This record gives sequence, structure tokens and C-alpha cells, in this order.
Amino acid sequence: MDTKKPKWLLPVIIGAAVIIVAAIVLTVIIIAGAETDVVKGTHTHSAPIPALGAKVEARDGFVQVAESDTYKLYYYEPQFSVKLENKKTGAVLESTVSDEKDDGKNNASWTGYMKSGIVINAIIGTLNTYQVDVNTVPNDIETYYTDNGIYAKINFKGNYQFELGVEISLTGDEFVVRVPDESVIEHKDGTYISTVSLFPFLGYTYLDEQDGYMLVPDGNGALIYLDNKEGRYTTGFSGLIYGIDDGMTNHTAVSTLWERYETVTSSNNVIAPVFGMAHLDDKLAYLGIVESGDERCSIEVVPNGVMVDYNRCFAKFLLRDVFVQPLNQSNSGTVPSVEQDRLHSDLTVRYRLLSDENADYSGMANSYRSYLLGSGKLAKKDTAYNTRVDFLGSDREAFLMGTTAVTMTTADQAGDILDELRGLGVQNVLSVYKGWQNGGLYDVPVNSFSADGAVGGNSALKNLVKKQAEAGNTVYLYDDALSVNADTHSTTYNVMKMVNKRTFKEETHGQVYDTFYYLMPGRSAGDLARLTKDLVSAGIGNAALSGITEKLFSYSSKGSYYSRTDTMDIYEDAVNAAAENCSILLETPNAYLWRYSDAMLDMPLSSSDYLYLDCEIPFLSMVFKGIVPIYSEYVNFEANKKENFLRMAETGTFPSFYVAAENSSKLIYTNSSGLYSLEYGSYRDTIVEYDKALRELAEKVDGACIIKHETSADGLVKVTYDNGVTVLVNYTDHDITDGGVTVGALSYIVKGGE
Repeated sequence: MDTKKPKWLLPVIIGAAVIIVAAIVLTVIIIAGAETDVVKGTHTHSAPIPALGAKVEARDGFVQVAESDTYKLYYYEPQFSVKLENKKTGAVLESTVSDEKDDGKNNASWTGYMKSGIVINAIIGTLNTYQVDVNTVPNDIETYYTDNGIYAKINFKGNYQFELGVEISLTGDEFVVRVPDESVIEHKDGTYISTVSLFPFLGYTYLDEQDGYMLVPDGNGALIYLDNKEGRYTTGFSGLIYGIDDGMTNHTAVSTLWERYETVTSSNNVIAPVFGMAHLDDKLAYLGIVESGDERCSIEVVPNGVMVDYNRCFAKFLLRDVFVQPLNQSNSGTVPSVEQDRLHSDLTVRYRLLSDENADYSGMANSYRSYLLGSGKLAKKDTAYNTRVDFLGSDREAFLMGTTAVTMTTADQAGDILDELRGLGVQNVLSVYKGWQNGGLYDVPVNSFSADGAVGGNSALKNLVKKQAEAGNTVYLYDDALSVNADTHSTTYNVMKMVNKRTFKEETHGQVYDTFYYLMPGRSAGDLARLTKDLVSAGIGNAALSGITEKLFSYSSKGSYYSRTDTMDIYEDAVNAAAENCSILLETPNAYLWRYSDAMLDMPLSSSDYLYLDCEIPFLSMVFKGIVPIYSEYVNFEANKKENFLRMAETGTFPSFYVAAENSSKLIYTNSSGLYSLEYGSYRDTIVEYDKALRELAEKVDGACIIKHETSADGLVKVTYDNGVTVLVNYTDHDITDGGVTVGALSYIVKGGE
């Protein structure tokens, strides 16, 4: 028998071996990619406990513990209470309700709350219902001097057996309160700290004893007046900074009509970690900035009549929570469970103290801008005016066993539209091109430059970006870096699991794709890195990001728990790396990403319209104007276009349009069916009109900051810039005269800047 092997066998064996090895390597890479999330965040979220001096001697009343050029800080240890006194005026901000201002209407629990400088919610077993304060729970407090304040060790006894330290400091016009992460110790198994509220009554007022208001970080900004609400409201504002945690909260589908059209508009996320209180009679105010622990903190702004007759606003930090754990895959039974670990971050609130003419919301905005620039959390960008004209490239509709392209705007058509607008006087357009990728708008995630043939392919898209750059326009490619479509991409290793280990799903009731998932943060970071590298190689250095810019969640992976802190770190590192390679625009970004964006997209010009809000103000616009360009939400979908136009003039916001070359009727069987008004021809004249008017205004205030915003008794809004320009806006239906200048109904005028 001839045992000699055929000559072709060896190459076949070698080839098979290579294929097997390659498959193994690829599997390892995929799994490794999924496991990038098991690496905790690399940012520092805590600082050491300060050096301690002599022990503060306990007294019957308040003792002065610090002094700056402008304020004195007093401290009362038994209630862990402070007072801040303005040295010039003698006006005082108190942190607990004094006996003189106690109306005697409240039960023991609320009285203990109002008279404690720190209030904790505790978890015992799985019940998160226990209030812990220094008045109703046995405790020991030891207080020591530091360089510019005190450090208090608070040890709660009885059923709770936990302790924490609080550092309080006064420097200049800044009052800082911090709980170092390392100071938090829970001694008793099964008993945990859930939330920590630091000085929840700081600056409180009783009913309408003081003219003033509280700043609410809803939308662009809003105020709740300190007038007597007469018990009209049962709740105040409570918003988790950076939005709800989808890793902890069961997600429900949006409300729809006929399972197709959204009928309820979602409330705004809190993207800025701030709140404030202004006492106008005393000319004393503060802006509270949650400086660390913001990723798991809510802003509470509560008017009088809600439980008690006191106005108060504060930050409430969430250290640990109870969630619902399904008992089986079908979710037919659930049990409450407590998070395995707590938040590990310092809990810090910085109060910027304001007085005299600065003690109002304009002063708060100016102070916040100064803080952001000084701390490097916001960077000065090119603020030259651009009208924003975005394009929808392609989507998909069902066809036989798959889908087929619905082309709305090819790259060539987008170029033709921009060329026509330039001929009509619309220069220097900023444009975000959506649905450019292979598979259309909802074929996500995107991790390479691969343009859909329906819009012209890579060559046409590169040509569009290049030609428009030469003409002075900038085209950005859109990327939802958060979502994954299970119908178009594998979700085996990539999707986020909630803390209860169930896969998170976002139900959309789309015509073609009705379920989306969130990518694991490490996978989002990897995809974004590959995409931006690919864009640069293709000569396209511009990307507009969404998804990861406004979502933040906890999650589980391979039996381990990861917090919003970990997700925040991964996202920030990913966006930072992308910004080093490309020009980056961010859609409604959370505050920790502001420094990386060359412009703010989709800035809300109004609030969520809660009943207890008394007045909307352009707080964030005042902060950003002159520092970074801000672009409105799409004009197409605004019901009151006249009022929306006036708001852009008032706030210095640049307009945004979302258009397509084809009629919106083509989208009826796609996931974009809700985009009912896109056709460029319907908006061409409006784009030209808005561009002419708002460009003229922008050129007079380019690089200037808003330093004062006020509304007169007759309804005239006056906006003052630091270059001397004043914009007067009249939202009423009649003419208003101010200083010899008449502003027509529903119009505005600009003074100065000639």
C-alpha cells in the first residue's frame, strides 16, 4: 500500500490551521472588545481628607469658624448647621430653620429634617424609607478646624451604625461642602446609606417673606418665585443630573398614536449640575454647582406648600439604591434587591456667593461661565455665525424578505442645495449629514467610513465635504455612538445589561426596526475611535455625535457591577480622543463633555413647562454665548415659529433646519415616518430670511458675552452684552416704548454695535 501523502495535502492542512487560528484570534478580539468595560474608570473622583487642627469647642450657639474678605462662616455643632453672613450688608444665609422661623405646623420627622444640616435616607434590608438626621437619630459629632473652615466626623448610632465626614470651607466668595469618599463607612451589614442631602435648607425662605426666586436647571433654565404658593402644588422639581439611569430603571415605550406617532414629548434632561437661590430684598444669592458626585445626584427645587411652607433647593446624592430583580427569564416574578456597592466619589457642592447687583440669575450665569472657563470645563471656540442646515440621506423600508433604500438626499443633491443657498446669500453653512452610512440612518452602530450607495458612496461623500469646505461650508457626518440595531448587527457580546442582568431594550414602534439596544460603553468607545480614524484617513475630519452625549447608565457585565461613574469616564475619554482627531459637535451634551465640543447642538430654548415653574430664562444661553456656538432644535418642527425666532434673537442662538431633497411622503413606511416636513423647497425662503436677520445680529455681538438679562413690568425683554450692544425683544401683541425707543409687537431691535 502506498502511504505517500499527496503533494496538495500539506498546503491544505496549513491553510486549515491558519483559518482555525484566525477564528480563535477573532473570537478573542470580539470577547476582549466586550470586556473592555470591566476596566473601571481611570479618572480621580476623590481627594484626601484635609489636615485637621484643633477641635472646635462646643457652644450653645453658633461659633465663627472661618472668614474671608466678604463673608463670615458660623457653625452650630449640635444641628450641624451653618450661617453665611455678608460682611458688607449683614445679610445672612441660614442652613437650618431657626426656632424663630419654625411655624410649629410640622411633625417630628419634618422638624428634624428642617433643623439638620445633613439628611440621609437609609436602607435597612431592602426598605429604602428611613430618614436619618442629627436631631432624631442618636449620633456623635466631632469637629476640627482646617485651614479655612472645619471638618466634622458624624457617627450615627442606634439602628444605623454608619459614619461620614464633612469638610466645610470658605474662601473669598466660595463656600464649599465636601464628603470625602474615604470617610463614608457602613458598619452594619444590611444597613446602608442611600441618599445624602447636604444643607437642604441653605438659603431657605418662609412663604413670601422674601422677594426672590430659585433657579431650576430644566431646559435652558427656569425660575420658581419665592411668593406664597397657597398650597397649590404637591411636588417640586426633582431631576437626576444627566438624566435617568436606564441601567436601574425599567424602560417603557414612548406614548404613540396608532403605534406610529409620538404623542408625548419627553421632559428635558438636566445637563448642567447647578441650582440657585436669590434673595432680592437682601441682595444676596448663591449658585450651587455639584462639583463631584454629579453623575449620581439629583437637583431638588421645592416651593413652599409642598409638605412644609418653606422654599428650598439642594443637591441630593444617591450612593446606593434598591432595584427590582426578576426571578426568571420571563419576568413573571420579582424581588427587591440592593446594589452590591455604593457610589465611590467625593460628594461636593460649591456655592458661588453673589451680592449687590450680581445677586440675580444674570449674576449666576456670569459666575457659572467664569467658573467653567477658570476650571477648564469649558473652552473658548470660534463663535462666528453659521446657519445650520442638516440633511437626511437615506432610510429603509420593508421589501420582500429584507429592506430597500429610501433615498431622501444624495451627496450631490446636498451639494446642489448648499450651492443654491450660497447663491441666495447664505454663506458659511454648518451641515450635519444624517443617514450617510451603508444601510441608512438606523443601521447602527457605525465604526468605519462606508457610505451608502444610495447617497452616492464614498467618492460622492468625500467630494461633497471637500467642495463645500472650499466654499466655506462645513459638513459633519452624524454618528449615534450609543445605539445598536439587532436587525442589522450582532448583539452577542455588545449590548448593555441592566444592573438586574436583564438586557436593556428601547422600544420605538418603528415601521421597520422597532427595538434598539445600548452598546456597552467600551464598545461605543472602540467604535468611535475606529470611525474617527477612518474619517481622518478619508479626508473628512468632522463628526457630529449623539447618544453617548446625553445618556449615562449603570450596567452589569459578567457578574460584575459598573456605575455611572465608570460609564462617564469611558465616554469622556472616548470623546476626548475623538476631539483630538476631528472637529467634534455634540448633541445636547452633558456638562462633563462641554469642553470637547466645537458647538452645542439642539439647545432647548424653553423648559419642560411644569406647572410650578413661574418663568423661563435663557440661563445656559447666557453661559455659552460668546464662548461656544449654540444651535437651536429644528425650526421645522416648532409650532410657534414667530416666537421661536424671537427666542433665537433673545438668546443669541443660531437656527437649525432639517431638510431633504425629496418629499417627506417617501418616509411613510420607514422609521423616519414622524418627520412630516422636510422638503427643502418648503423651507428655502425661511432659511434665507432667518440667515439674513440673525447673521446681522450675530455680527454685532460676535465674541461678546451676555452680562444682563431682564424683563420689564410691561413685558419687554432686555439683553445686554459686554461690548455695549443691547437687544430688546417684545413678545407681546402691542408696541412697547423703552427709553424713547419703540419696539413693535412680536419683534426685536438692536441698539449699539454700529
